[in-house]
This record gives sequence, C-alpha cells and structure tokens, in this order.
Amino acid sequence: MTTEDIDFVRLKRLRRTLEAVAAAHPFYSARLREAGIRPDRIRSLDDLEALPPTHKSDYIADPLAFRINPDALPADFAPEERVLWDVAYTTGTTSGRPSPFYNTTHDFYAVLDQARRSNAAEGLRPDDRVANLYPLANFPTGAFLSVVRSTMIAGLPVVHGLTGSANSEFKVRNALVEAIEKVERLRPTVLWGVPSFVRRFLDEAKRRGADFSAVRLVLTSGEPVPDALRKEMRESLAQMGAGAVEIRARYAFTEMQGGLVQCAEHAAPQNVVPDLYYLEVVDPETGKRLPDGERGPLAITHLHRRGTVMLRYLVGDVVALSREPCPVCGRLGERVVATPRRIGNLVKCRGMLVNTDVILDTLASFEGIGEYQIVFRREDRPGAMDELVVRVEIETAAFDEARRQTLREEIARRVRQAVSVRPEVEFAPRGSLYDHEQSIKARRVVDLRPVVE
Repeated sequence: MTTEDIDFVRLKRLRRTLEAVAAAHPFYSARLREAGIRPDRIRSLDDLEALPPTHKSDYIADPLAFRINPDALPADFAPEERVLWDVAYTTGTTSGRPSPFYNTTHDFYAVLDQARRSNAAEGLRPDDRVANLYPLANFPTGAFLSVVRSTMIAGLPVVHGLTGSANSEFKVRNALVEAIEKVERLRPTVLWGVPSFVRRFLDEAKRRGADFSAVRLVLTSGEPVPDALRKEMRESLAQMGAGAVEIRARYAFTEMQGGLVQCAEHAAPQNVVPDLYYLEVVDPETGKRLPDGERGPLAITHLHRRGTVMLRYLVGDVVALSREPCPVCGRLGERVVATPRRIGNLVKCRGMLVNTDVILDTLASFEGIGEYQIVFRREDRPGAMDELVVRVEIETAAFDEARRQTLREEIARRVRQAVSVRPEVEFAPRGSLYDHEQSIKARRVVDLRPVVE
C-alpha cells in the first residue's frame, strides 16, 4: 500500500469510529460536542487537532465511560461490533484496581490480524515453538494475551511457564524450577517475556544444565533491553547449546493491544498496523501536533475499535516519531526514533531534580551485574537529609572485597557524573531485588522517604 492508500483507509475508518463514538461513547460523545466536531465533517486526520488530548487520569477515573454502549450504536453496526469478546486490564485506577480494556468480537478479529502482521515483521516462522514466559497475573494482561493471540493466529505450539504470585487456592501457577522443566520439554525456538524475568529464567536454567539449544529468537516487552543484558542473555543461551540468537524488543502498551514491533534487532519500533492506530506527538500545553523528530508526549487514536475506544490518548511516555518508510523493511506506519521516557520520572533529592531514567541507563551499561534498583530514603527525624541509594545484584562468589570496592566506586562516579548526586552503593545477592512471584516487572525505583504532612 502507498501512503495515499493508507491515508484513505485511515480517514474512512476514523469517520466510522467517530460515528460510533458520537452516538454511543459516554466520554467522547460529550468531548466531540464540546469541540464542535461532527464525524461527517472530518476531512483529514489533521482535524483531530481540534480535540483536546485525553489524559490517563480521565480513563482510570471511570474506565466504563470509555466503553461504547452497544445498545446505543446506530442500526447499521454489525452484531460483532456489539458483542463483548474479552477484557484485558491496564493501569491501576484511583481505587488501586486495574482498569478494564474491553474488546468486542470486531476488536478481537482486528487484534488477531494485528498479531499476524506483527509475527511477520518480527520474523516468526511456521515451524517455531514458543515459550510464553509472562507470568500468570491476577488479571489478564496485554502482554500475556499477546503471546496467546500471536501463536493462535500462526498455528504455533506454545508452552506457558505460568509463574507468578502463588496467592490462589488453585494449583495453577508454577515455581521457577517447574516452569523451566515444563518449557524445556517443548524445545522452544522462541522465548517471549519481560526482560528481567527472561534473565532470571535463563540464569536458573543455566545453573541446572537445561538444554535450550533450539532457541533462535527472544521477544520482549515491558522494559528496555540494554546491550549488557542482551550480551548476558546470549551468553547464557550459548552455554545451554544455542547458536546465533536474535533479540527483538516491543514497545508495547495495552491501549495498542500488542504494541510497536522491531523488524530487525535495533530497528526503530514501528506501527505495522497504521490502518488500526494513529500515533502522534503532541504539545502538552496546547495539544497541537508536533513535527516529526521532535520529542513530546505520545498520543494514540483508535481508528477501528468498538469496545474501549480512545482518541488522542496520552499513554504516559515522551517519544519522537518518524513517518518515513522503515529503512530496513520499507513498511509504512509511525516509528519511534527516540528512546521512550516515562513522563514524571524526575524525583527531587537534596533539593535537586534527579532523572531516574538517566541513572537506570547508566546502570544498564555495566556488565557483570544482575538487577539494579534506585532507592530514595531519609531518616524520620528533624534535619535528616535525603539519601540516594543504588542497589545492585552481583554474584557474590565472583567478587572479592577488592573487586566490590572497585565496582562500588565506579558506579558512584558514573552516577554522580550523570545526575550530579553521589549515591551510596549497596550490593545484594543475585535474585534478591526482583521477586518474579510478586511483580510482573522489576521495581526499579523505590521511594522510602516518610511523607511530610
């Protein structure tokens, strides 16, 4: 398809979605009226700029207001556009519970087709065997469901590790060792999971002499995969018999039901389904679209959904986009050409704003360390000063006191150089900072300071 072809499909689908939204969406029907937007007067995607961006706080305050009321849809909408198929969950609400994200049958079909196209871009093969290493959470997560849908549409065999928090009366979750034994039996060619857990899985599998010689591809989402971690994963797999291994990292969020994918290692994550989603970078003050290449908050617009629908929804990251064809595969669709950064990752410490992303990037560049964590703490007494603490997992037997001291000084020096605050450095045994049974992803930033009333 050409750019003109895609723009034609996008506009046609946007108008139809706006027709549904105007009639049957509690949140956006009011927004459209306030902005004076009529679906039949939309001439291009540029007309969306008249609609203010939607904030995450709007959604988590009332998720049901973002679900289309099927009974209010016009008569010419099909039954599959009205019937609820399944529910995923995303960011927590003000009550602390996760927020539901509804898919109709129409949406589920679209997500399956999205999975098919993502599989092709990421290089899945007809003879692959996939290991789903995402944990079995207390609610259906987009990451876990992505593996289910991708293997379903491709007809691939999949084994589920089913690790996670064992807080159920039913025996449905596996301990790490059980998961390794279960996954090893399938001889998977693809491992798919959160990077921090994939590292833990491979580390334990290596210790037990497991055979993962068939693995050729590692797919991840949920966290960045720095070069040091990629090297560690490849070394672990090589020790278990694997040959050359590719690593592809998705930039994923539930609101996109699969996310942006890499067509090659280190390629920019791209929207391979531009007929389903429209991405833009917006000015946080005015809501105006920013030029390609300029960093700003990322907003997503659903072009062809009927369950939960979002227009110009701010996902919570700062990125830069390119709309040029991918230089690797030639596909069209927005590409994220600057590392996504979470909005609000500035923490005040000792009177200074500390960018925790910069510290995490610095720690990620060290080889030979496991997980790492940033901790802000302060004694609960008058006049006590803030402390910035960096906790790092190391293999205790591999680091004598001299090596630990050298590493401690180098970490402190690099962090201070990066953010102008010298941290305390604490070492922890491998496996102690990230409990995969309690958390889907590693908790990298912790603030333990007492709240001042």
